[in-house]
Formats: sequence, structure tokens, C-alpha cells
Amino acid sequence: MGRTDDKEEMDVFELLEFLSSSTRRKLLELLGEEDLYPFQLSRMMNVSPRIIGKYLEDLEKLGLISIREEKSSKGPDRRYASLNKAFSLIIDVGQSTFNVKYLPTGEIIEEEIKTKPVKASEQEAHRNKLIDELKKETKDIQVFIKNKAQEIKELDQKRNKYAEEINEAYYRFNKIIEKILFDYHDREIFRNIFKVIITKPKNRVSLSELAEIMRIWRGDLKDRIENLAKQIGCINISKDRSGEIWYSI
Repeated sequence: MGRTDDKEEMDVFELLEFLSSSTRRKLLELLGEEDLYPFQLSRMMNVSPRIIGKYLEDLEKLGLISIREEKSSKGPDRRYASLNKAFSLIIDVGQSTFNVKYLPTGEIIEEEIKTKPVKASEQEAHRNKLIDELKKETKDIQVFIKNKAQEIKELDQKRNKYAEEINEAYYRFNKIIEKILFDYHDREIFRNIFKVIITKPKNRVSLSELAEIMRIWRGDLKDRIENLAKQIGCINISKDRSGEIWYSI
């Protein structure tokens, strides 16, 4: 199944490291509700301000929050943390499969809401108008979210079914090569050729890319694949005009 490049993979695993703590997960959950400043978070979570500050710094480095300052009538300026990204994480573990995918689902953009001052005599009428708007908007949003959540649930069920079928197919594949190839390194090379070419439009992988993925010196890998091709006869080897060697199955 799919791979990610080193930089993207590093970002994903840094995020997983952050999410490994229930306290940090709770902090992210609270910021998903509204913008908060460190002292608020400290009181809500019963965690020291110093630790909250460190967690917010980590989130800012990951690009998940932004910090803005606002004047306060009760002391120093407040530094509000705002969640600025929405995302999903998908982890697949199975036969010949270990993938962690970061899927951005949108940027969170803060909109400045401008309100006109309301006369004292009109405040009650204005408040009643806002309550009516709240009732209508709440109902509409509730129906919308419920429908979309059901659509996601149906998509998840399809994805789970496809992932199960892929896992079963890889299981059959692994059992076959275990009966034919008795050396673990040979099986690992064959598995990597097989997995990588699945993702390629031309169903082939170069020696250079394969060596980088497996972190094996090109010369050693080339010799092993040539011997492997002689053993099983289903690895095709070709060379392009630049001298690059390509493998397909």
C-alpha cells in the first residue's frame, strides 16, 4: 500500500508522539471548541501553566495552532491559542502493511464578526432576535452534521471492507513466497518490489529507488535480485538509455 516521503512521515510521527499523551489530547480537544489562553487551559485541565506553555509551543511547531495577543482589562495581554487545521489520521496495520496517513480536512479560518452597538431600549428585542437565530441555526446545523456523519460512517464501512480484502490478499501472497523462498532477505526484497510496483503507473521500480527504500547498497541489491530472478523466474529486469535498471513482476 502507499508510502510517504521522509519529511511527511516525520511530521506524522511527531504528531503521533504528541497525541500519545491523554493530557495533550485533551488540550487539543478543548482548542477545538474555542480559542483559549494558557491560564484558562491550566485551570480547566488542572495542569501547571509551564507545562501548558510547552504543549502549546509543540502544537505551534507542528503548525496546528496559531497564537494571537489580545488586550485584557484585568492584567497583562492574553495570548490566545487558536486551532487552525482540521485533519484525520488513518493507520493501517496488517499483512505486509504498515501505513500512517495524515489527511488534511480543511483550514480553520477565523472570521472577524463586526457588531453594531445596541441601544439600551433595544437590547431585549435584539437578544430575542439572536435567540431565534440560534434556534434556527442550531437545528439546521444539527441536521447537516448528522447527515454528513452518516455518510462518513458508510464510507468507513466500505474502507474497512476493502482493507480486509487487501489484508487477505497479502496473506495469500506471503504464504506463497514463504514456501518458495527460504531466505528472509530474499522474501523481503521480493515483497518490496511487489509492494512498490503496485503504486506505480508503469508497474516497475528502479534499482535506485528500491535501494533507497530498503537502505541497501545498490551493488549488493543488484546481485541479490539477479540471483532471485534466476530462482523464481518471475522478476523482469530491464535497463533504460541512462543505464538505470528497472524491475517488474
